[in-house]
Amino acid sequence: MNPNSPVVLVAAHRGAHLEAPENSLAAFKKAIDLGIDIFEMDVRRTKDGKLVIMHDRTVNRTTNGTGRVDSLTFEEIRNLRLKFNEQLTDEKVPTLEEALMVAKGKILVDLDIKTDEALDQIMATVKSTSSENNCFFLLYEEKYVKALKAKDASFRCLMRTDNEMMVDTLLPKMKVEAVHIDPSQYNQHVVSTIKANHARIWINSLDEVDAKAKSTGPAAYEEVLKYGANMIQTDQPALLKSYLIKTGRYY
Repeated sequence: MNPNSPVVLVAAHRGAHLEAPENSLAAFKKAIDLGIDIFEMDVRRTKDGKLVIMHDRTVNRTTNGTGRVDSLTFEEIRNLRLKFNEQLTDEKVPTLEEALMVAKGKILVDLDIKTDEALDQIMATVKSTSSENNCFFLLYEEKYVKALKAKDASFRCLMRTDNEMMVDTLLPKMKVEAVHIDPSQYNQHVVSTIKANHARIWINSLDEVDAKAKSTGPAAYEEVLKYGANMIQTDQPALLKSYLIKTGRYY
């Protein structure tokens, strides 16, 4: 996480989900096998207060069940099976604790927190699994960044910003380890400001850039590398990593 390192870190979106069901233990293990630096996962809370890994508000798209995560018990969710390419698999919806134990000592984890009121519980789980050095918390609001750092200043934070003004006004008064920016605000001023505040720059290559890289060649990733972003979240982690190695940005 050294912001001055020339190495660009690769983040596998919802794990290596082209190889296994998204947000599954299998997808996380595959990211580790590929030698990827980070896997991103989405944390939600069940009706009875269990922390599970699921992107959508409902289980409809990714499992053989239906209903909102927060309206189902953990037992109900655990009895479901995850889909991969529209086919049912033997993979179950993992708990946060299970995912952290898979990652521990092997890979960094981006915790995309979909249930803000569960922040304290998520922090407690990270501590109880001794995963502080593996994790950083993707947070969308200033108050949650402050709450995280007040609880334990050593917790790493990936602060989500929507515009250039947020970078200019919020970053100087907050100690965060990384800043998530959108392509619309990706310019030299934003990058210089983030680096001056000793943080890494996270940007997504999802959708258009990934699709272009796959269809026309990985040089398409220059679109998200041109100003100096040094954490890239992708649906094509192996392709991006190979391109970074080829261009001397990864070793």
